[in-house]
Amino acid sequence: MSAAASALATVDSRPYFEKVLRYAIEQNIIAPALLASILADAPKGMVQIANYFGTAHLRSDLEAARQRIVNLISLYLEDVSQGDLHLAALSLRDKSLLSHSKGGADMIKRLHAMPEAKIIGAHSVTAEDQRNFLNDHSLASVFSLADYRAAFADRQSCRQEIDFALWLAKKLQAPSDQVTLCGDTSSVLRSAMLVLFAPRAELKMPTRAAFVRLIEAAKNKRCKLDQVRLKTFIASAPPEFQQLAGQEMQRFIDNDLPAIRHPATSADSLLYGESSRPFFVLENIDDDNREYERLVAREWQRVTRGDGDDPAVVATVFLLIASGFAPKPSILLREGQALIHAFRTGGFNSPAVLEFIDTHAPHESREDLKRQWLEDLKPEAEVNLADNDPSFPDSYKARALEYLRKTCSVSWRGRRR
Repeated sequence: MSAAASALATVDSRPYFEKVLRYAIEQNIIAPALLASILADAPKGMVQIANYFGTAHLRSDLEAARQRIVNLISLYLEDVSQGDLHLAALSLRDKSLLSHSKGGADMIKRLHAMPEAKIIGAHSVTAEDQRNFLNDHSLASVFSLADYRAAFADRQSCRQEIDFALWLAKKLQAPSDQVTLCGDTSSVLRSAMLVLFAPRAELKMPTRAAFVRLIEAAKNKRCKLDQVRLKTFIASAPPEFQQLAGQEMQRFIDNDLPAIRHPATSADSLLYGESSRPFFVLENIDDDNREYERLVAREWQRVTRGDGDDPAVVATVFLLIASGFAPKPSILLREGQALIHAFRTGGFNSPAVLEFIDTHAPHESREDLKRQWLEDLKPEAEVNLADNDPSFPDSYKARALEYLRKTCSVSWRGRRR
């Protein structure tokens, strides 16, 4: 085996700054006088850095500052030279040592200034946070150029997507205060793509009621993307936003549309179901809430006759179901008597109430309605409708009927005193 074939490659683990400086000296790019100037500048930079992060009066801080200045210069030199030692040596010859150190620090500060997640309104830059970030990445967690560029690309992508989401929200007339509170950009992007996909949809971010209509339109398998409409909408956008719009629309068609068109999917489940895909909808006035409930919970609306927020109506519906009767928003006297008799004979069918809530009530109200039944109405009714106390009999149901009159929506008046 030849010596060349058996030779082991030597890994050069020296900082890039050291490689460049040695190369510059060997190639006579840096004259002795300039080298002396560089060596004189280095302690000045070390003192500045030591004072920035701590104090120049401690040997440990000065030693850390020496490592920091080497790391910062190395990052900057390798970046501007693209790893070309000759170009890096020329930079070291033509610009001061401190300007190279500052260049590396500025690179890390630029990275910190960009968001690290695609969350609207979450990223803020304070002097203390910036100092901590620079402190970490100039010493303890030093960036290689490859790692820096990967982190920069990731953060740049986050910033671009946030900017695009904000542009879409403004274009679709969404109030900035509501957009800022929405969190992840995906909800804004998903709703915007739904608006742009649905044919003839108003170019506005949807309220909850409008969202129901958009989902109904998108569920139609004959519904196809109008490319001309999309291109017209984004015509005034910067080129990078136009590219993102195309990518987001394709993602919507590939991933979101099949979920929307699944037979078991409803607008209500998309907004409030356990496996909901995040959509952004505008918080609007009570009329929109009523319209939304009318659209997504038709049976609930029919049974409550639009009064699902009235505790007396809800109590009436639940007690009727629990007693084995068809739900309705109010009861007659004879129906109240029958309800009491059914309870005293066989108790409440609580699972029937919970099943009705799960099947027909609006998603966002279901947990509250279940708690209302299980923790308040059911235990209270079981006490007040019973006739278990020999010392306080209620054979003629007078006390139980009075409880129903005060709790439910009934057609009879109380007894005169």
